[in-house]
Amino acid sequence: MLVPRAQLALSRVRLASRSTLRSVSRPTPIATQGRVATYSSFEGPKVKKVVTEDTTRRNGIIAVVLVAAAAGVWYWETRRMGVYPSTTRRDEFTVVVGRGNNRQSVTFERKTNAEMEEMLHEHEASQVPARSGNPVARWDTNFIASNEPYEDRSAADVVPRSKEGETGQRDLTFFSVIDGHAGDATSQLLSRTLHPTLALGLAGLQSGIVPGRSWYGQIYDVLTWAKTWSPINIAKSLEASFVKLDDHISAGPIRALPEMLVDQSDEAREKFAALAAPAAAGAVVGTALVDAENDSVYVAVTGDCRAVAGWYGPDGWRSDTLSEDQMGDNPKEVARMRSEHPPYEGDTVIRNGRVQGGLQPTRAFGDSVYKWTTLQGEAVNAVIKDAGEKPRSIRPWNFTPPYVTARPEVEHRQLKGANGEKLRFIVLATDGLWDRITSEEATLLTAAYLKGKKRNDVSKAKLAQEMHVKTTEPRPFPVQDLPGSGKRDQGQWVFEGDANAATHLIRNALGGSDRKLRGELLSLNGKVARYFRDDMTVTVIFFEE
Repeated sequence: MLVPRAQLALSRVRLASRSTLRSVSRPTPIATQGRVATYSSFEGPKVKKVVTEDTTRRNGIIAVVLVAAAAGVWYWETRRMGVYPSTTRRDEFTVVVGRGNNRQSVTFERKTNAEMEEMLHEHEASQVPARSGNPVARWDTNFIASNEPYEDRSAADVVPRSKEGETGQRDLTFFSVIDGHAGDATSQLLSRTLHPTLALGLAGLQSGIVPGRSWYGQIYDVLTWAKTWSPINIAKSLEASFVKLDDHISAGPIRALPEMLVDQSDEAREKFAALAAPAAAGAVVGTALVDAENDSVYVAVTGDCRAVAGWYGPDGWRSDTLSEDQMGDNPKEVARMRSEHPPYEGDTVIRNGRVQGGLQPTRAFGDSVYKWTTLQGEAVNAVIKDAGEKPRSIRPWNFTPPYVTARPEVEHRQLKGANGEKLRFIVLATDGLWDRITSEEATLLTAAYLKGKKRNDVSKAKLAQEMHVKTTEPRPFPVQDLPGSGKRDQGQWVFEGDANAATHLIRNALGGSDRKLRGELLSLNGKVARYFRDDMTVTVIFFEE
């Protein structure tokens, strides 16, 4: 089907060709080697006329030129808008999903290059702090959706700690990436409430309230003017705020249950189901806090989001992974969870690398079927069913809940290292990115991006030798092959001039120079897409030189 502009152009050319043919001068009929032409005229009754061969040829040439011009306009418009004629088939590819007898082949049309570029750039954004003095120079964000609806979210907020008109040298800047699962209710809620909750907790710390400290200890701190704003207390505040917010999410439906015994209306059930949605679904979170006054950065991670820092100093670049994936196959997490439950649950707490055989991350917001008692879960699910919603199943070995916590692990770094290094950037991303590139590869790609956004495709081995990015030891879980090790040197990286660093990372995670693979990964949709790529959300935070 022709696009509107092409249809209009073609119709105009057709009208022009008709008027041109009618306006040709009509010579006196003469016999020309027996060639006779007939045509109709709106200026009178049908008559038979004879025209010269030269006139016929001229009219034909004019018509051909005009039709060719119309075809050119139509082709340009359709190519520009990504529309092709029905007689031309797009490239198709087939993927196989499922296992055993459930295996099936699904065919997709490959997106055009223009459509892929539009998809890569659709959600990208770059921002700079509105206040001078903040050590954050800029941050780039982007995401590519896989799930329908999209379950990831991100957030960025600057909290001033100085008076209006002063510089931002005391600002607190928050960045978070949030990876939802079993729906987007939890990630949506956290994108709006997490940073305010963290800011409130830190305001209490600034006034002398240290989380977990006894009341007489708090009084002592106030009377002695003890310095409560310290790295260890900031870490405690972040941990306490994560847990407090999750407690409100999980306890909300339980507190609302008694009201359901009084009000059995459909409206009350629908409100209850909406309240329970963030508790029933779940989300993992990675948060970075930049403390401008003290030139410090804190990273708090619950689940398998990841933060990776890039340092530059006299000896070149260094990759510093600031978090450890909290998963059911992480030996540290397995040992921690088994230590928190009776020995008879040793085989059920973690099964097949998952919490009770179900949830892959061992820490998360929401996921309250792993936190409620069986009686509480059944009562909540009964109301959700009455509201017409499908609840998550209660876990089978629910003996001593909770089995999942939102308590994060917190890491602290100064923006300037003791050996002359400076923190240049932090890559904060959901596991959709880390499923396809490693922490060290993200550092390598971002460091090389700062050197030049556009260059010819470069082999992975060559770029690893060129940039020579070192890594901090010991490396946290999961420990993956390093760039230049020989095992990850196949293929090439691309530098296609992206103005947004998050887009640059996503582009390379989706196949690098293998543009055919990139096209196929971006062309997948529906439930099939999730078999091959996850929602991918990336924030890159750049610091002043």
